[in-house]
Amino acid sequence: MKKVIAMLLAGVLLFGLTACSGAGNANTKSDNGSSAGQTAVPSETESGEAATSSQPEAEPATEGSRALVVYFSATGNTRAVAETIAEMQSADLYEIVPEQSYTDEDLNYNDSSSRATVEQRDENARPAILGGVENIEDYDVIYVGFPIWWGDMPRILCTFFDSYDLSEKTIAPFATSGGSGISRAVQSIEALEPQAAVTEGLLTSAANAESDVAEWLSGIGLANE
Repeated sequence: MKKVIAMLLAGVLLFGLTACSGAGNANTKSDNGSSAGQTAVPSETESGEAATSSQPEAEPATEGSRALVVYFSATGNTRAVAETIAEMQSADLYEIVPEQSYTDEDLNYNDSSSRATVEQRDENARPAILGGVENIEDYDVIYVGFPIWWGDMPRILCTFFDSYDLSEKTIAPFATSGGSGISRAVQSIEALEPQAAVTEGLLTSAANAESDVAEWLSGIGLANE
């Protein structure tokens, strides 16, 4: 009889120890967030990604810009100045791309039969342009850049001006040159756009663009405050 009671007591004790052990394991899983019925909490990185994807995308930097920098650059010098102005003025940028690119032979100033020479001699020449500005009416100020060819702006600029009505807009001309001035080009723009306000022109170089542009913008009253 004593043996039977002892065996019963041992069984009860063993059952109690097993139950305690099982409870301890369940608590461990719950702390780690991996037991059934628990929702895993994302790590800091995952939380950040989820929050970002649920937010609306940032608006483009040029959204609402009221200024446009238009430029034609056959060799890259005018492009550098245009990019400087666009950055300083938070303006949109548009490159005038000719339908037929200019080769080195086309730009040979010493050849009277070169393409550029023939075009500059013809006041009615209008080289074709690829693409265009669809929302030109959205801009109040248009900076127009070009190299000086034979003392004037390239005829492809005439194509650009003939393509749009820039009445009541401010046009700010800038140019790069190997020696010629910009005054004749400014006069050409004034003749093509008589209803626009054409500012004093800037003649500069890629190397001096930042300082020259800053002084020019201040002089014509367009510098950002």
